Amino acid sequence: MPKIERSACLYLVLFLLCFALAGCAGEKASGPRNPEYENLKIVVEGDLEEPREITVGEMRTLPRKELNASFTRTTGLLEEFKAAGPTVKDVLDHLGIDYQDYKGIGFTGKDNYYCLVTPEIMAERELILALTIDGEQELPEELQPARLCVQGEHGPYWVKMVDKIVLYKEIPEKDITSVWVFKNLAEGIEPYPYEYYGSKDDAIELAQIFSRFDNVDSKAFFTMKSADGFKKNEAINMITQGYYIKVSGEDAPMNMAPNIKLGMNVAHIAWFSTNADAAIFPEEMAQLVGEQEAGAQRGISLKAILEEVGLFDLEEKQFELIGTDGNSVKVSGQDLNKGLLLINADGTYPVIWQEGAGHKSVDNLLRIRSI
Repeated sequence: MPKIERSACLYLVLFLLCFALAGCAGEKASGPRNPEYENLKIVVEGDLEEPREITVGEMRTLPRKELNASFTRTTGLLEEFKAAGPTVKDVLDHLGIDYQDYKGIGFTGKDNYYCLVTPEIMAERELILALTIDGEQELPEELQPARLCVQGEHGPYWVKMVDKIVLYKEIPEKDITSVWVFKNLAEGIEPYPYEYYGSKDDAIELAQIFSRFDNVDSKAFFTMKSADGFKKNEAINMITQGYYIKVSGEDAPMNMAPNIKLGMNVAHIAWFSTNADAAIFPEEMAQLVGEQEAGAQRGISLKAILEEVGLFDLEEKQFELIGTDGNSVKVSGQDLNKGLLLINADGTYPVIWQEGAGHKSVDNLLRIRSI
């Protein structure tokens, strides 16, 4: 064979070899698939006539999405990896379920960690159930059967070990009628010493807080928002037992529960709400919405607080501000923008008014109630 032809053949062989290797690079070959892993199931339930299920093996037959995944844990740690798997929409389509029929989707891991994906995230993000990470043929045991990937969202949405999907056709509307100062609301509740990175910090059980609210709908959603604007929702019926708000130590206020892995918490909570009540942490709320001046003092606008937690059309309503001493002041919604909540060094939260408002101050605010 002429030298030129031999060289051409050699180049062709090398080209084909490189092409074959490139084709295998996406997912590392390691022999036959593990039947035990392939048969792991994800159960889909909620607003369905009956639960349905899908195996890992079935999910592999669906269109595969690849993602250069990255998210930040609440500890500040950045995680990056390559993920691949079907979209949640394609999984539901395979089961004869229309993704568009639902306004919320809950994802639960084998460790009972739960996260709710709201309509806004469903509309803006592509939800992927990763079956491989960094090209490996199957997920490590601590991630199986699948890992939820929601690019653009913080760590709490990246649920590991997803084995249950709960579909919600309706999300009950919130109608907030009371806004509480958490510290004063929790007065008298014995704190639990919750361990966090080797430190035992004071934590308040959420169930005891709920018992002080007027009405908690078990079908409603529990919403938290941090001082940096991160918002997370939970189903209330998932958090009524063994769920705490850590109120001292690093990253407080923070949600804590045995099934919440470190780094998947919501740190520096500014407020949380149920269907009818909200509770605020003024120090974090000041970072979230800012402060205003009244003479020589600075405080948080009452109007800004109420609008931030979900009260609107304030001008059409009447409100009662109740102090920890039982004294109260009735004001119109139009006057709320004249009131400021102060943060005192002694741990009290008085309400003062701009000059000319004509209302009494409140020494230490407990609650703002719509009347």
